[in-house]
Amino acid sequence: MSEDEKVIYFPSDRIVNKEKILQQKDTKFAEKLKTEQTKNFVETAVDDISMNLLRQFVDLAMQTNKPSFTKDLALLVDVMRGLIYRDFDMKHPAQVLSDKMVVLKTNRNGSLSAKIDYSTVIDKSMSTSKPISSDVKQELKDLNDTAGFFEPDGDLDA
Repeated sequence: MSEDEKVIYFPSDRIVNKEKILQQKDTKFAEKLKTEQTKNFVETAVDDISMNLLRQFVDLAMQTNKPSFTKDLALLVDVMRGLIYRDFDMKHPAQVLSDKMVVLKTNRNGSLSAKIDYSTVIDKSMSTSKPISSDVKQELKDLNDTAGFFEPDGDLDA
């Protein structure tokens, strides 16, 4: 018997492109690794920002030991988390809340302005305080009414 007669050939229809399979596995692994690294980055960034923010609240002598403070801070931190995840095109539940509550408007000068509408998530309508007190509003009106008037200190004809 010759050497060629002793060789048993593997069926050619069963040969799998191992490089293609390895590339697919490498791509899936790389995507998973990228996602995990992004999550770690976001969580570390949120922790750092939150600790700095908490220090500033303590410096402002806020009562950080109140349960209501803890609730409000937790919401604030989670919204920050959603903001940073969105920057990496990753989904987070806080983004749904933001998308539901915030309406963007383009001002005359082309800049964006955000308006928060709590009625989209709260059953009862809450009374909102006016951002400008009546005293300040009157002073602004007086300034606006007198704008354009020039009263010289001395005689300009002389």
